[in-house]
Amino acid sequence: MWCPNGNVDNFGYLVVASELHAATTVDRVTAGVRADMDAIGGTRVTSPEETPDAPLVILVATGGTEVAILDHARRRSDVVPFEPIVLVAHPLHNSLPAALEAMARARADGRSGRIVQAEAGAPDAIATAVADVTAIHRLHRTRLGAVGEPSPWLVASIPDADSLRARWGVELVPIGIADTIEAHRSADPERTRTAAERFSGTARPSAELMRAAALHPVLVDAIAAARVDAVAVRCFDYLGALRTSGCIALAQLNDSGIVAGCEGDIASTVAMLLVRALLDQPSWMANPAAIDEANDRVLLAHCTVAPSLVSDIELHTHFESGLGIGLRGTFSPGPVTLMRLGGRSLDQLWISDGDIEHAGQADDLCRTQVTVRLVGTGARTLLEEPLGNHLLMFHGHRRDRVERWWRLAFGSSS
Repeated sequence: MWCPNGNVDNFGYLVVASELHAATTVDRVTAGVRADMDAIGGTRVTSPEETPDAPLVILVATGGTEVAILDHARRRSDVVPFEPIVLVAHPLHNSLPAALEAMARARADGRSGRIVQAEAGAPDAIATAVADVTAIHRLHRTRLGAVGEPSPWLVASIPDADSLRARWGVELVPIGIADTIEAHRSADPERTRTAAERFSGTARPSAELMRAAALHPVLVDAIAAARVDAVAVRCFDYLGALRTSGCIALAQLNDSGIVAGCEGDIASTVAMLLVRALLDQPSWMANPAAIDEANDRVLLAHCTVAPSLVSDIELHTHFESGLGIGLRGTFSPGPVTLMRLGGRSLDQLWISDGDIEHAGQADDLCRTQVTVRLVGTGARTLLEEPLGNHLLMFHGHRRDRVERWWRLAFGSSS
């Protein structure tokens, strides 16, 4: 079920009350909050081991429940070790004091979690917390296909696979890029034409566009065969072997809800997965071409972009090679967020709200270009403490939402 700025699937909630309180009293003081949770997809459960494939929240009905809360949290951790603790408190019967005490102990024991203050008739805070946990569940079910090794220049964007799985739950699955190159030679012409027409408008797709678009059904088939949910593609190999680019295929994948990163960049692709899981929207991976420290502006550029992110698309060649198809999309002015993950297990986060000021058309940069003025973050931080090359951009001022998710998932803001 949808909630503001996120997704809510079904979830379970467990009501915890002191034995000193009569059942009728517990039902009365929690009735409104329980009705709200039922309305947004919640189902009352009787034990923390239920609903292992969906989030669980604990409704703290009364005070005197601290030990029981911690016991339920421990039992839940045995079943879903990656799930943070979410406590829902209400204003009556010492619910909030019990939640504060229990969460303080849980944090001291190394657990992460969040307390949600709920009032009957206002379920948004609960829905947001559940959506945040839902995103964690989705990431822990994600298989990310690495189509070829990361490009050799991405020396800081190759997280350790075991550490990535332990922290994020994302499983890396190798996919031979040579197989996709061979499959391109016999790509389905009808599916190729369908992909090409998405970018040709009313014109008949050119031979060059068809050659680039043929990588779309090839990658779709590779994704299905490997049973992966997303891909990071070493796309520069296509320029040498096929004399075409992957820009059309990756743009179409991202627009259809399948996260696809360029250059085999695992770090950026995981960030794209986070944006999709948490906010249900596509994102744009780009190079910071210039950083204006004095005015906190960043110029971003790349040769592919999901069409739904921009107001129009022009077809050009891929910038560095002059081959294939590169996409010049025009971003409209408005609020965006820039983000970068870093570290061996992607345990570092740089993020800033920003505002698009204008799009660019410089000849000596990748085709899609945009200038963003950062809001609340100094551009110099990108130079002083870089986490790598590519930045992610997505619509809306989402820094607060992502940082709150990060604290819930990992227990810290960086």
